[in-house]
Amino acid sequence: MLLLQEIKKIVKSIPYMIFVAAVVIGLFSQGVFRFQDDLLEEPQPGGSYGYKHEEIAEQIMPAALRDLLTEFSNNNYTTYPIGFIKHVKLSESKQEKMAEILSGITGNDKDRILQEAAGITPGASGNYTFQIGGDGMQQDGNGGFTIGSDEKQQNSPEKMAFAVRDDMDYARFKELMGQADDLLGGGSNYAVDSLIGYGTVPLTYEEAKERYDLAISSDKVTGGYARLFSDYAGVMVLSILPVFLAVILSMKDRRVKMEALIYTKKTSAAKLTFIRYLALVIAAMLPVILISYISNMMVWSSYPGIQLDYLAPLKYDFGWLLPSVMISIAIGMFLTELTGTPIAVAVQGLWWMFDVNLGIKSVSSGYALLRLAPRHNAGADSLFRTQDYLDHFGDLVQNRLLMAGIALALILLTILIYESKRKGKFGGNAIFKKAVSSIRDRKNKSQA
Repeated sequence: MLLLQEIKKIVKSIPYMIFVAAVVIGLFSQGVFRFQDDLLEEPQPGGSYGYKHEEIAEQIMPAALRDLLTEFSNNNYTTYPIGFIKHVKLSESKQEKMAEILSGITGNDKDRILQEAAGITPGASGNYTFQIGGDGMQQDGNGGFTIGSDEKQQNSPEKMAFAVRDDMDYARFKELMGQADDLLGGGSNYAVDSLIGYGTVPLTYEEAKERYDLAISSDKVTGGYARLFSDYAGVMVLSILPVFLAVILSMKDRRVKMEALIYTKKTSAAKLTFIRYLALVIAAMLPVILISYISNMMVWSSYPGIQLDYLAPLKYDFGWLLPSVMISIAIGMFLTELTGTPIAVAVQGLWWMFDVNLGIKSVSSGYALLRLAPRHNAGADSLFRTQDYLDHFGDLVQNRLLMAGIALALILLTILIYESKRKGKFGGNAIFKKAVSSIRDRKNKSQA
């Protein structure tokens, strides 16, 4: 059987062994074998149940202002434009624009805010530090923050209070904070969709119990662990590593002149391409399925008397992870066959980098339509955020179907390239050679 022969050839290759080692190391580093350290426990009355984020204007506005004032005074802003941390230092003109935004929020004069930030208190003979936090910052009952001088100047009567102005509308506040985020280049905590992070309220017993009951009834416990495993596996290994496998094996065939034999076989191009693709997908998924079950099985004994879903790992492997493997391998095969170069590694690597580092500011962004690797990990209680998953299940299905559809479309294009090569109409990197030749001819004509 041709498929079985292809799978054997792949799994016996050194690139595949390296791939498996990378998968194991990558998943081990994410703690997928330590899920027993995070067990689901039924909440008891009178305990502490964590917190949740809510858009509470009275809480968000002073807290966000405090952080913005802190970063403004140091001219050192923390952002995550593509996920990676970036410390932004604004130019003098942009600092003035930020002062205007702060003026709009607090009602204080822009120049006074700038002078305070520079350590100069208007009307005073000495220099004072614009200090947020520590002993120099006190919060009053109205949510304002009193900013005093440093410790050496504590006795100075000159202090200045910065608070959200009394007539500030929350919609206007979000608009101004959005302007601050734009000024910083995006990715800050002041973005409109990130402000909710400043609003936190404790979970009640009833809410915690509802979450627990849902994890038991809907996830059967094991679904929560399988979902978090899929998050780690998708983002860390399966959205990027399979492309290496596809490119290396395709390039290897080219080096040993295997493609010449392939093109002359009577077997159809469609069958040859699809079998190679299917073999690569199966080979890439084998270690993942095994590890997902090992990871999940390690918590089974911790839930005696509870009905578990023993097929949960398999469901998530095929429903969540398989489309990421499919598109990664499809891109590798298509671009390698199209160009005769390993450019697919760079293309997939860039997509993966931007996708991974988008960050998760909300659950909806984690399940966005064009996400290469859907995310469900948002810190505490990620294992059993069952309701968030159910609320966005439709988004996840659309995303996974789209990725699988794109993968199959790329394989169809790869088949067309194979067929063209068999007929001698398309050879390796002929397109690029032709383009270079055309440029050279035009250059020679112009010199003549």
